[in-house]
Amino acid sequence: MKLNNNKKKNNRKYNVKVVATIGVAITLIGIVGISIGRYSKGGIKGSGVVLSSISSIESNLNKGFTFIKDGTSNIFKFKENANKVDKLEKENEKLKQEIINLKEESSSAQSLQSLKKSLNFIDEKYKKNMISAQVVGKNDGNWYKSFVIGAGKNDGVKKDSVVVGGNGLVGVVYEVSDNYSKAISLLDTKSSVSFQLLKDPKSKGVISQEANENKNYKAEGLLEGYMFSTSYDVLPGDVVVTSGLGLYPQSIPIGTVEKVIDDKNKGLKNVIVKPYADFKNIDDVVVIEPRNIN
Repeated sequence: MKLNNNKKKNNRKYNVKVVATIGVAITLIGIVGISIGRYSKGGIKGSGVVLSSISSIESNLNKGFTFIKDGTSNIFKFKENANKVDKLEKENEKLKQEIINLKEESSSAQSLQSLKKSLNFIDEKYKKNMISAQVVGKNDGNWYKSFVIGAGKNDGVKKDSVVVGGNGLVGVVYEVSDNYSKAISLLDTKSSVSFQLLKDPKSKGVISQEANENKNYKAEGLLEGYMFSTSYDVLPGDVVVTSGLGLYPQSIPIGTVEKVIDDKNKGLKNVIVKPYADFKNIDDVVVIEPRNIN
């Protein structure tokens, strides 16, 4: 019985607290409602400050939500733009490679066209055994004094074969293996070739890189030589071609006379020749079977 009485007393105390709490809550809600009504009618001094504060809080909340929204949008846009950039970079690399391929094809076509032009000067009987090849190696330095051709015995290349480039005579083969050949250009001191003036085939001479002892013209990519007679009328600008003496067939273009030097002490008329062949850049060549001079 005592336990039941205690339980009833506790329930009464609890009910009183609940009722009191609800009453306080209702009172507070009423006060807030009345206050808001008065603020809206402008009945209380300072209501503008309260409303301003509420407006400021609302504005800041809106800005915060806008920032979050914009930030989220920018994240997705960044990812989308990154994908676009990656795609454009790949397309750019592809276009670069296509341009390189086109340039190589164009360069190769121009080189072959130049070769055809040079070969127009060569006798038809030497064209039958011509071999097209590429230069695959060279000596150290800027100038092609010696080089390796990607063709050898298996392709029909022989020792002393003549090498012609796109613009004119390049040099001669001095060593042949099965698949490769070694050649020297006209800039090499061991190379020499007999020439004649295009305007006067009777005016002959020889290209020899040891012709002039006062100045090393080959360092400038120029050829040195001399005329067989000091009476020959040779002038700067005259075209020089092979004479047909020795290994080289007649009429292969060599270059133009750059300078004429009279050496009265030796009784020689020296000539400095600017070659047609670009001895800094030799790619495609034609190898011509040497003349049989035995």
